[in-house]
Amino acid sequence: MKLKDWVTLLNLLSGACSIISVLEGRFDIGCYLIILGFFFDAADGLVARLTKQFNKFGSELDNLCDLVTYGLAPCFLVYHAFRNVAQYPLWACIGIAFLPIAAGTVRAARYNVRRAEFPGFFIGMPRTAFALFIVALLQSHLFAAAGDFLSGYLYLVPAALVVWASWGLLSLRPFVGHHNRKWTGWIRFGIWWFLLSMPIAFFGGWLLFDAPELVFDAVLFDLIIYFALSNLVLPRQLLADYAAYIREWKAMGETPSAK
Repeated sequence: MKLKDWVTLLNLLSGACSIISVLEGRFDIGCYLIILGFFFDAADGLVARLTKQFNKFGSELDNLCDLVTYGLAPCFLVYHAFRNVAQYPLWACIGIAFLPIAAGTVRAARYNVRRAEFPGFFIGMPRTAFALFIVALLQSHLFAAAGDFLSGYLYLVPAALVVWASWGLLSLRPFVGHHNRKWTGWIRFGIWWFLLSMPIAFFGGWLLFDAPELVFDAVLFDLIIYFALSNLVLPRQLLADYAAYIREWKAMGETPSAK
């Protein structure tokens, strides 16, 4: 165990404590602990680069910890929200809550069998973005208002978004990544928009409307824009190269080389 691995375990601890918080009736704390896990997940990579500690064990440990924090913990959050807030029947809550962990587990198994990587892209929705999306959705005013909008019984819009995001984890669609990429044009604009909109939403909501949770509405909006539109600003040739790589990856038993 190296220093970076202990930082990775803090990510796992955050995910485990998120589950415990939900079981103890502290849904809000459970959501915040997912965000804390995200910071530890980012920190372990920084520690690894600073200490030059890279190995296969650390990579596998990181993947397993991510499965808990970004797959299993969101499963509990979704179940609690739809059971206790939306008042869904038990069978529906189990079905919707099963999607995050099922999609996350299948995704992990797929890439353990055959790794897929392409510079500048995530293949399928990033697990971190998925978990943050779930937290933002469940804490957003969209979820709080859906009951009134849909007569208090069927939260169809949030449920559909959970299904859509879970499908995104399993898809082979390219999502713009932050590794091996120069931030230019609309991509740089999007990064600055995200970095600036978060504190504005938090402090603006807090000072003007006494609602700091507006930051979750902003996160949800930004992530929906990212999921839906990010690839529209990329060169067609780059997307064509990605599509060719995926076809090769699907056709071969071993990981092809990215071109």
